[in-house]
Amino acid sequence: MKYAALTAAALLTATSIQAAEIGATGISIGASATSEYNLDAENMTLEVTPSMGYELWGTDLSVSTDLMIYNDEFVFMDVNPTIDFKAGYGIWDNAEVYVETGYDLEMEDMSDVIVGATFSF
Repeated sequence: MKYAALTAAALLTATSIQAAEIGATGISIGASATSEYNLDAENMTLEVTPSMGYELWGTDLSVSTDLMIYNDEFVFMDVNPTIDFKAGYGIWDNAEVYVETGYDLEMEDMSDVIVGATFSF
């Protein structure tokens, strides 16, 4: 039975989920789904990450959250999620500086504010 559920989850999450632009507003919405099966612990999980972004004067603003849907049983909204916020600015084609934080709805507390830079090569 678990192999049938694993196969079904793999087929469902193997499809590509892409962001969509909302007209000419600069707003994009998207989601990703991750399904995993731990062979050692015999544990199956399904996590969905919806996100929304907006580009303003070269700055990418985004908000997202991780929603646990299934963890060996249906657990959607058993625990309130953390909402993640990020603002990034591209310096060059392969470099970006960013600031990110989050708000934990369960603890009703802000996460640490993190400032960083990424380089792609």
